[in-house]
Amino acid sequence: MDNVVDLDAAVREIDRRRGVWQGLGIAAGETTWRDRGEEWPHPFKTGRAAVVDADSIGVELAKGPQRGSIVLFTGGWADFAYGDGDDLLVQEAPGWGDPLDVGKFAGELDRLTKLFA
Repeated sequence: MDNVVDLDAAVREIDRRRGVWQGLGIAAGETTWRDRGEEWPHPFKTGRAAVVDADSIGVELAKGPQRGSIVLFTGGWADFAYGDGDDLLVQEAPGWGDPLDVGKFAGELDRLTKLFA
């Protein structure tokens, strides 16, 4: 898989939103990293220093019954999921066929945040 997005820069976009999430009452989990060099299934790690060849990052959000997550892969696509705890469920793969860059990933983080409002 080609590395088309800088995951370290993308993590900074996650970190920039943590204060906003807290202010909105959204609990954000630790950023997770996956190392493609590890045996399958690749374990998730929460420390960047423990990952040699990162192939994805992710974060989970929660507020009351609402749950959401986004996982960005170095290939430029993301797994995007949101559920309102009732009947609304969003599952998408933004960037599939039209790779995300860090700016577009930031837009997906903002879109996920707005679903919690």
